[in-house]
Amino acid sequence: MAKENLNNVLVTGGDSFIGYHIVSKIVQTNPTCKISVLDLPTSLPRFPSVQYHDIDICDKPSVLAAIKQIQPQVIFHAACTYSLSLPAETHTRINLHGTLNVLEATQSVGTVKALVFHSSTSVIEDGSSPVINATEELPVLVAPEQKFPYPLSKALAEQAVLSANRKHGMVTVSLRPASCFGEANEEMIEKLIGVARSGRGNIQMGDGTNLYDFVYVENVADAHLLAAKALLRAVNQPPAEEQRVDGEAFHLTNDEPWLFWDFTREVAKQAGYEVKKGDIKVVPRWVGMSMAFLAEWSVWIVSGGKEPGLTRYGVRYSCFTRTISCEKAKRRLGYRPAISMQVGIERSVKWFLVSKKDSLKI
Repeated sequence: MAKENLNNVLVTGGDSFIGYHIVSKIVQTNPTCKISVLDLPTSLPRFPSVQYHDIDICDKPSVLAAIKQIQPQVIFHAACTYSLSLPAETHTRINLHGTLNVLEATQSVGTVKALVFHSSTSVIEDGSSPVINATEELPVLVAPEQKFPYPLSKALAEQAVLSANRKHGMVTVSLRPASCFGEANEEMIEKLIGVARSGRGNIQMGDGTNLYDFVYVENVADAHLLAAKALLRAVNQPPAEEQRVDGEAFHLTNDEPWLFWDFTREVAKQAGYEVKKGDIKVVPRWVGMSMAFLAEWSVWIVSGGKEPGLTRYGVRYSCFTRTISCEKAKRRLGYRPAISMQVGIERSVKWFLVSKKDSLKI
């Protein structure tokens, strides 16, 4: 069992959403573990017991120097960009090239036994079609099938990570959360609160019958630690194929699908802007797509490329079913979501109302 203990870990992206929660979970559950973070500073508070390296993941020489100095046993690679509004080259530079920098550094330092990669279920989605109870057996999409830059960059990075498994003394795994929410989640919760504050929380695109799988960030952090310990067990004693973790990808959800628009309205309710059933205004999907098309062109003409608040991509995602199976993670990692959707929403909204009450977007 001693070989499974986390004693010297590096969390890339540890000053940002997913990475911050991984650091917090290790601090809580492994108080003797040496924790280092490689990230650029953000507004999130830092932990006194953690060593921070203020480094851009795209700066290869600095990444190499930091990892040589830290000599980690385990790396949780969570550094990435999430915003769909960023240009394709930004996703490629951070999500793909940043990952390649980390992999190159691990090969040179020689101390890394396990690497856990934060991926996304979007690597199996084309962004235009529904997915129903999707498993890891579905193919990872790359160009030309994958037309969106964020999932493409994550897919290529994941391929590189899994290809590095059992090389240079290191085992690797990829975790693919579904739509992840929680404290410090500016891409989802903060925006939904802003929509509710603006009085638009009653707008619904489509008929509202589409189920969606989400996952609360603390459950994702739990899964990262489970995966790391499973990898450390597998370094010297690979398990039977049906229980294999290294070289594998795992979907993560709350195992509790919600109707997409019920989720958005629960966020509004917890923020103090409850939407009564009779106040819901349904916008047919085709109307939403037309509105988004006009919004995209209007903003493009004015700004020359800036993305509007309403996009066809967003309308599609809010209208189709997106359910993901996490049975493989449950079987092989022992993953069980400890925090329910309802509790996760309540915690997330409370954090934003307290921490960012003056800066929530409208």
